[in-house]
Amino acid sequence: MKNIFYVLILLSIIFTNSCTHTKKELTENSNENNVTPKNNQVEEFFDLDINGSKQRVLIQSNNVEDNPILLYLHGGPGSSAMMYAYLYSDRIKDNFIFVNWDMRGAALSLHDDTNPELVSEGQIAEDAVNLIHYLLDKYNKKKIYLIGHSFGSVLGMYLVDNYPDLFSAYIGIGQVISYRESVPVIYEWLHKTLVDAGDQEALARIEKDHFPYFDIVKKYGGHHRLSLDLNSLLMGSPYYFDGYLDLLDKGRRFSMINVGKNPSTFGTPSDMTQTTVPLYFFEGRNDHVVACAPELVVKYCETVDAPVKKIVWFENSAHMLNVEEPEKFQSEVINVLNETQNNFSD
Repeated sequence: MKNIFYVLILLSIIFTNSCTHTKKELTENSNENNVTPKNNQVEEFFDLDINGSKQRVLIQSNNVEDNPILLYLHGGPGSSAMMYAYLYSDRIKDNFIFVNWDMRGAALSLHDDTNPELVSEGQIAEDAVNLIHYLLDKYNKKKIYLIGHSFGSVLGMYLVDNYPDLFSAYIGIGQVISYRESVPVIYEWLHKTLVDAGDQEALARIEKDHFPYFDIVKKYGGHHRLSLDLNSLLMGSPYYFDGYLDLLDKGRRFSMINVGKNPSTFGTPSDMTQTTVPLYFFEGRNDHVVACAPELVVKYCETVDAPVKKIVWFENSAHMLNVEEPEKFQSEVINVLNETQNNFSD
């Protein structure tokens, strides 16, 4: 089932993205090391050796001495969020050491010598733990705050379940609870939407396989508000370079294929029935991505045993709520910090 899920999402990506630049252009234009520490501030954009693999990290903060660490786990597999970070980081940098990381095989962490057999759930989890310990040692902290978005929310829940002492709190965005249970929920929404829209061609397609294909979900606003041009927003990043979109697309394909075919490690997030880590779920009211039905997050919060279990709704968003409502996103992340400040120094 996991392999089918990754393959179907991959097919959607192939049909909705294009490639226009060569690997040579990407190598020549990429900024391999941009480190500019200043007083108590930090702005680092660099490659870090993580378990023998060169992986790109972006670290930003206006107060590294006093701020806790916040690590963002992007979706996908392979869907780097690093170039979006400028949209929702100005206030976060005032309150956190904000860390974005391209997972092994994704975007700026994809290289000619990247071993496809090591682009797996288990290896990515090991990389995450290695990175967390690096950050804790580097900044002399005891715990971190963790955000997991979509595929990153599966990784995030796995880490919380297996390494709870590393985390002050967890924030899930577009949280995956159970892929198997989510598919029929999203299918029901999409079927009704297509009937109401009179889209007979798309309706016939989903009815044939009884599956809510991602490209159709996206067309009807279930991934992000249609008024947003996500590629243009990526290109607005101060770290964007010519050819990045091609590299991003290549990393998505590479990661989706290999994570899909390599052995599964994470299991189902709903398997975590109790934790000592405060749980926060940021949910777009219009999120209809196939694995991420918000209805399941509501049910999960009714059963999981955790010191905090809270859903924060983003009424004007779908799956990309940090991009769709960046000011509210930052405010709510800071609210999590204010509610759990005693946890990051335990």
